[in-house]
Amino acid sequence: MTLDDLNARVTEAILRAERLPLGSDQAQEAFREVGRIEESIADVTPADDFEGEIARLGAVTAGLSAAEPLRALLLVERYLAENVSPAAAAKLEALRAEADRDLAEAALRMPPVRPVKYVLHDGMIAAPSCNS
Repeated sequence: MTLDDLNARVTEAILRAERLPLGSDQAQEAFREVGRIEESIADVTPADDFEGEIARLGAVTAGLSAAEPLRALLLVERYLAENVSPAAAAKLEALRAEADRDLAEAALRMPPVRPVKYVLHDGMIAAPSCNS
C-alpha cells in the first residue's frame, strides 16, 4: 500500500470516527482503526518529516480517543526515542500527561479489590472467610 493510499484511508477513517457518538464503543473501534493507519504512516515516514510527525501525533491521539491510554503511552515512548522535532516532542509530552490523567481517572473508577481467604480441608474448599 502506498503512502497516498494510507493517507486516503486515514482521512476516511477519521471522518467516520468523528461522526460517531463520542466515547461510544463504535467510535472507540473507529479510532482504533485510525490509530492503526496512523502507525502505518509513521512506519513509512521519517520521524523528522512533517508528515511523519503528524502521523505519530495522530497515532497517539487516536489511542486516547479509543480509550486506550496504555497504548498511547507506549507510542509516546516509542516516538520520543525517534528523532522528532522539539515541537513534536513537546506535543508528545502533553499527550503523555493526558494519558496519565486518563489512567488515574480510570483507577479511581475501579471497584476496590479485597483478598478472599479460603481454607482447604480434606481436599475441599471451605466457605470464604469475610475478614476484611
